Amino acid sequence: MAASRRHRQQALALLACACLLAGAASGGRVDVEDMVMMDRFRAWQAAYNRSYVTAAERLRRFEVYRQNMELIEATNRLGLSYTLGETPFTDLTSEEFLAMYTMPPGALERESVSLRVRQLITTRAGPVSESRGGGGGYWNYTGVDVVPQSVDWRTKGAVTPVKDQQSCGSCWAFATVATIESLHKIKTGQLVSLSEQELLDCVYPGAKGCDGGNPVKAMEWVINNGGLTTEADYPYENKAGQCKVDKTRNRVVKISDRDCVKAYNEAAMEAAVARQPIAVVVHADPIQQHYKGGVYRGPCDPAKVDHAVTVVGYGAEPGGLKYWIVKNSWGGGWGENGYFRIERRAKDKRGACGIATLPCYPLM
Repeated sequence: MAASRRHRQQALALLACACLLAGAASGGRVDVEDMVMMDRFRAWQAAYNRSYVTAAERLRRFEVYRQNMELIEATNRLGLSYTLGETPFTDLTSEEFLAMYTMPPGALERESVSLRVRQLITTRAGPVSESRGGGGGYWNYTGVDVVPQSVDWRTKGAVTPVKDQQSCGSCWAFATVATIESLHKIKTGQLVSLSEQELLDCVYPGAKGCDGGNPVKAMEWVINNGGLTTEADYPYENKAGQCKVDKTRNRVVKISDRDCVKAYNEAAMEAAVARQPIAVVVHADPIQQHYKGGVYRGPCDPAKVDHAVTVVGYGAEPGGLKYWIVKNSWGGGWGENGYFRIERRAKDKRGACGIATLPCYPLM
């Protein structure tokens, strides 16, 4: 323990020296603000257990941290409906963050367009069945459901703890699994943590491992496979590997079908979420890297969805601002203990950040 503390103190001293030397080499000086920011960086490192291999890398990450903190503080001065702050990603550039925690541009956009075309064909064919479009159809919401003013499936014990996809673009697998876990709890009373790695390794075509995938395709794979195994049986590895076929035969939780809410219909989404959590896709703007709390209303581009998440409820602020409650897969140290709230019933028909583009869920 003493050796570990001494090593950390030496590393911080080296970083401080590097900053002082950098200031001297450039003909400048390290002022009080620099030292205050250095203290904040040290505290952030300790809070998130972050260390670096070389003094040069520590210095580079300090400069990224400083720039991010300047952005965070400038944004918070605007008095928006949400606040920014330190997160596990404060030492990453926006380019690094997006590359590590979202899917490649265009991957979900193409899938969404294809599915919307299928939706149009399905709804023109006639009324949907009682099972909300069973057989992989689409629920054409009629507005007759009695929808509560607020819903939060966390309070009903139907949501597993927030998970961390780490540096793999596997959000699609986490969103899929979260909806199945919750539905299983609602139907059976048992909350079981299921395997994202099974989907990451085995869903093909329709997914590209850490390079993205689609919750709808993943749900269809679970249906065809006859179920999904547990996280304990097939643990997460932060990378895609060869499908472990023997594990896929351990079908702990099964789903019978999947369904999708008609696109661009947040009233239908509310009715669906009142029954169970659903998977959605959104555009993750770089500013969300620093989201700390409140109702996010942008910036983002609803036409460029690149991240899959799970809607576990909805509600409204005392002033009337409506929001969705969203479970993310960036760990519990981000946002509101791993969750974020995003505007509900936004002016854009696609929903805030495109959240109404492709809302889907499993059936059991």
